Amino acid sequence: MKRRLTIGIALLAFFLPSVVFAADPKPTIADPGYRGVMVKQSVPDGTKVEAGDTLDVTFTFRNKGTKAWSAAGNGYISAYTMEPRYRTSVFESDTWLSARQPAKISSAVAPGEQGSLTISFTAPDKPGTYKEEFYLAAENKSWVEGGYFYIELEVVPKLTPAVAAVPEVAKPALMYKANLFIQNKKAVSTVGGEEISVVIGYQNLGEKPWNRVQLRSRPGLALASGAALTFADHSWSDASTALDAAQKVDVGAVFRDTLTFRAPIEAGEYDAVFGLTVDGEEVPGADVRVRVSVTANAPDHYQPPFAHEAAKTIPSGTYRLTADPRIRVGLWKPEDFVQFKSTEDAYDVYTGTIKVGTLPKAALGVLKFRDGHYVFTGGGMEILSPEYIRLSPVNDPSSIFTLINYDRQISWKGPGSFNVYRGAIEYRRGEKQPDLWIINDLLMEDYVKGIGENIDSSPLEYLKAQTVAQRTYAYVTKQSNKYGVFDVVATTGDQLYVGYRNETYKPNFVRAAESTRGNVVTYNDEIVITPYFAHTGGITNAWHEVWGGAVKPWLVSVRTEYDARKYSSDFGHGVGMSQVDAAMRADEEGLTFDALLKYYYTGTKVEKIYQ
Repeated sequence: MKRRLTIGIALLAFFLPSVVFAADPKPTIADPGYRGVMVKQSVPDGTKVEAGDTLDVTFTFRNKGTKAWSAAGNGYISAYTMEPRYRTSVFESDTWLSARQPAKISSAVAPGEQGSLTISFTAPDKPGTYKEEFYLAAENKSWVEGGYFYIELEVVPKLTPAVAAVPEVAKPALMYKANLFIQNKKAVSTVGGEEISVVIGYQNLGEKPWNRVQLRSRPGLALASGAALTFADHSWSDASTALDAAQKVDVGAVFRDTLTFRAPIEAGEYDAVFGLTVDGEEVPGADVRVRVSVTANAPDHYQPPFAHEAAKTIPSGTYRLTADPRIRVGLWKPEDFVQFKSTEDAYDVYTGTIKVGTLPKAALGVLKFRDGHYVFTGGGMEILSPEYIRLSPVNDPSSIFTLINYDRQISWKGPGSFNVYRGAIEYRRGEKQPDLWIINDLLMEDYVKGIGENIDSSPLEYLKAQTVAQRTYAYVTKQSNKYGVFDVVATTGDQLYVGYRNETYKPNFVRAAESTRGNVVTYNDEIVITPYFAHTGGITNAWHEVWGGAVKPWLVSVRTEYDARKYSSDFGHGVGMSQVDAAMRADEEGLTFDALLKYYYTGTKVEKIYQ
């Protein structure tokens, strides 16, 4: 990524592979408070565009300086042509501010935040490969340090598709008909999770104008052997709708757009197939097909967009997920620095999603945040980055690590500090609040074993019921995007997660979790929320009675006779499963874990969603 590595990683040079950079013209920076770096562009280099056609490309930048970027007035941020400076571009379109100034940022950008500008490139008549170079500037103030960027486009001859004659017979079948005459990519090779963009063009060969054009991932083709495999991108409106454009296309006219999707997460060969729908009617023979060769798995912390929605479409009799999903726990808000060590495994070090080195087993790693940058030192490395830091185990995803300077005392759960965990960590700023967090990213089953909500001497079937309820609660909360950069908190705000030491103190609970691996509670084939609490005075509460909103039919009042023997009032919110009552039912009536769950969560089933 030649433009993404130009700023903020000079300290990495001694261990990163050699990278060839485009020449940066480096104009004089009058005000060093203006600094930036390009983080992505919406259309990849090498994209083909027909002569005379216009292609919109969005460039996204991070403000790395101390000055806010303005979208208007004196000092607004825009781009100017470079090499030579202020030249007239052959790609000038009628949306440009001038022949040398293509666009300005769309909105104000505070330091540390991201903003974008969109440039419309109208291809010249002469075919060939063009490199268009630009530099950001704060109008009448300064060039933006690090603001160099460019794009390479391939201009191809204009195609003029012939309008097919519409026969007089079978007119209803030809009401909507399309010719896919532009598709700039038929096959791609990439790594898992990477964004793929394909320029497409259809001609309306039917009898009616089009008003709404959609491309949808073909049913079933987003799944493989029961896996929640999806091509979905964050820009999609749902798990199957890849493109949705409200645009009138007259008979004989042409519709052009960019289809964006993502490579599956696992290495292999895939066919991404998208069907054309016009005004709600599927158009036969107009599929977009792209062969996707995934050369390497996505990073283990990559989260496929809408994966949970794709999972809902899996036929009965198959697992919804191919493997144990990951969950992200908001663990700790350190005031200063973090000391990390694992005596079990080496840990790969990432800045964002880019691997930059490996911390050896038993080596000490220190994480800090200084002057708007994340800092990592350890194992001979010194890393300074505007992107968050991630430490991920090299060999075993369940490896154990210690946060040495995290003193987490929970005396009623056991002696010592609960500062030992499994899996990976990230040190990053929150999205919904600006706090810096240590996030524990780990497998769902490891998370469940680390929940400290139970007494280990309780009946085994009750403990099994608890593990299923806790796993289900975590899975549903994960889908809600409740917190932003993580899924749940480590406190009773969600579930009391205390990490690896819970396993050493509660072997029966661990045995219960292992015996119910992958099991969740469902209602009408949906995985549903499963709250639980200590005890009631004899009857549980319905969801809407406590928290309002719509009635949840699996969370209605049920009798808790065993609670009534000992207590006259609630301890907790009273919605869902009573821990005291459930333990007594398991002990005195011999109820199994699934029978317990079906009692407290009315009308539900217990379903295994992964092996």
